[in-house]
Amino acid sequence: MNFVLKRAGHKGTGSDMARSFVSYGKRVRGPQVGSIAVLSRGRGGGHVGIVTGVDKRGNPIIISGNHGRKVGVGAYPRSRVLAYVKP
Repeated sequence: MNFVLKRAGHKGTGSDMARSFVSYGKRVRGPQVGSIAVLSRGRGGGHVGIVTGVDKRGNPIIISGNHGRKVGVGAYPRSRVLAYVKP
């Protein structure tokens, strides 16, 4: 995510930890298209991606790297969302 933000002219968190984005930028309510979704994963881990939409159940659809070892798009359970942020 830091690479993507830098290419877009924004400052990142400087950390490789997905959860570092929980306190990044400005928090937004709900899964706004273009916002960064910070997700929980396993024991203290995390995942981060960009919201591209919302499925019919209200789950965010996110494009992210490391999605099966490649860039991919998928719907994630909204219960995993820790925060939605924008630069």
